[in-house]
Amino acid sequence: MKDDNKRGQLGRNAAIYGGALLLPRLAAFVALIVFSRIVEPAEYGYFALFVTSAELLNAVLFNWIRLALLRLYPEYESAGRISILRRTCLAMTGLATAVSIPVGALMALVAAPERTVAFSLLLGIMTFANGVVRLRLAELQAQERSLQYFGIEVSRATLSLVLSLALVELAGSNFETLSAGFALASLGVALVCLIPFVRELSHLGLDRPAVKTIVSYAGPIVPITVLESLIPLTERYVIQLVAGPAAVGIYAATQNLVQQPINMLASAVGLAAFPIVMRSAEREGNGSAQSRMGEVGSYLLALGLPAVAGLIMLRTEIASVVLGEQFRGQAAALIPWIAATALLVNLKFHYFDLAFHVTRRLMVQVASLLPATLLTAPFIYVFLKMFGLPGAAAGSCLAFSLSVLASWLAGRRLLAIPHALGEIARIGASAVVMVGVLAAIGPLDGIAGLVVLVMAGGGAFAGAALAFNVLDIRPALLPYTRWLPGKAVRAS
Repeated sequence: MKDDNKRGQLGRNAAIYGGALLLPRLAAFVALIVFSRIVEPAEYGYFALFVTSAELLNAVLFNWIRLALLRLYPEYESAGRISILRRTCLAMTGLATAVSIPVGALMALVAAPERTVAFSLLLGIMTFANGVVRLRLAELQAQERSLQYFGIEVSRATLSLVLSLALVELAGSNFETLSAGFALASLGVALVCLIPFVRELSHLGLDRPAVKTIVSYAGPIVPITVLESLIPLTERYVIQLVAGPAAVGIYAATQNLVQQPINMLASAVGLAAFPIVMRSAEREGNGSAQSRMGEVGSYLLALGLPAVAGLIMLRTEIASVVLGEQFRGQAAALIPWIAATALLVNLKFHYFDLAFHVTRRLMVQVASLLPATLLTAPFIYVFLKMFGLPGAAAGSCLAFSLSVLASWLAGRRLLAIPHALGEIARIGASAVVMVGVLAAIGPLDGIAGLVVLVMAGGGAFAGAALAFNVLDIRPALLPYTRWLPGKAVRAS
């Protein structure tokens, strides 16, 4: 009964986090449709470089502080010292913001030498806003207050889209207007997110024991986030070097299109799972954490695999309906590789890498990222020269698959994760049914055709998942239905 309650908790929180991620992704999806039609590929390429640079600064300078808050929250909460942890994390966020200013200026000089001032200013605003907003989101995640998390994410996404469209209408469709909309929207939300920290702001300071604890746990996260963030940055910088900003724009637009649904589904599970797994490890030991981790892997695969299969099967229809004409030519060839890479990335970070967090052996996680970090640039360069943009996507996929393998091999030596082979088989069989239905229907033109295909594929997977009892779905539905079989076979 206790395990069933925890499984239900994971599912409920994942559903709410899914909503918190769905609406922002929908806003980003709308933005992609609009921007790819009104912005030149080169301008979109500069915008993509801006977003990637902001994400790199955010990951390197702030992510380790947030993860420390998330991981240490149960310990400090039990000891009645949570205010000390909040104050220290907030002060460290302020110091990291100061460090970001000269670093961001240097990145602006490299990424957009002819637009350095605008790039640097907007990057500074975006970096500060990201640091504050995501620190608050980490605290809400640690508290398992998923509804408040939902409100912040949806507000920021909606405001970003509205402001960007308004600025494009007023000042023209270029890199500066797109970036300013996102930066100013994030700044407004950041100021609101500072309100719960008013007490800590008035007593801001670094508690030495808390700093020592944070650094001892999260110090290795800095090289981890550097390596993680260098991968997409390397992709786009190498493409710009070889093929120019227009190629970056096409590649980035396709990435945004493909990664949105996969990342949304996987992140919903990851956001819900991390605090549950860590609390299980703290309160009940690693054995309980292992059980929770096995459930996480099943959820990730059940959501991610059909998304990847659907994107690959419908790649031509999706590219023609969503992207502007200048972006469509190579998008269909890029989609399969980018989709596969997105699933691998999420399986590594949200599933396999949990073993390193539970055992607090994050330096091993650093080593598992080295294959992707070291090989992405040469693989993309060589494959791009040989096969064009699809080759770059294939090179990136190959490099990251080696890091997933390294994570699995290293993680299983620290904490054996139970892989539910029976569950994996049922998920795979359900995806095969979906692919068969889509192949039988064949291509359909236009928005209406794409909607029909998506509904048919989703319905086929859902029906097959119900028939195969994926994730023990039949027992969960039995109390609410009368037409299901009376006795469901539980998943192995």
